Amino acid sequence: MERDDHMAKKRSTARRMVYRSATSKFRPIQRRSSAGIVTARRHTITFQFFVAKETPTAEKIRVIRRGVGARIVDEMVRYLDVPKNLVFSVLHTPESTAHRLIRDNRPLDSAASERVVRVADVIRVAEEVFGGREAATRWLKTPNLALGDETPLSMLDTEPGATEVRRILSSINYGGTF
Repeated sequence: MERDDHMAKKRSTARRMVYRSATSKFRPIQRRSSAGIVTARRHTITFQFFVAKETPTAEKIRVIRRGVGARIVDEMVRYLDVPKNLVFSVLHTPESTAHRLIRDNRPLDSAASERVVRVADVIRVAEEVFGGREAATRWLKTPNLALGDETPLSMLDTEPGATEVRRILSSINYGGTF
């Protein structure tokens, strides 16, 4: 009986630990509250956190390397008022993978995390240029001649595309037309 209790405790501890290959250490990622609800121990970054104000580069790098929580996809869908499959295509994340990561409350990989940060940066600039969220998201979802009739949002999946969108936003901001 004592051995069974010991093994159950060991399995419970193993479920709360994840192997961290870079440091060869185990670290807890979840804990149960007194109500039995599983909660994450680390600070959760929201999409609006990145859009609200310029984030220092060192913080962006830290967040990208650690991975943004996959649930940020749902926040992006709500914020931009777009279908999930559009967000999945911008992040280059297969739908099945994203749904599994969301369900398991796991982070996106660093490449997808970097795209999340990139999208948020461009949205913040667009909101400054157009004077608000609604006008900015409308512009991001509207095909643009300067982008070969692609939407600015669809161009944010690559850095060269995002650079071009930033260039257009800068032109608009300083009196140019696009």
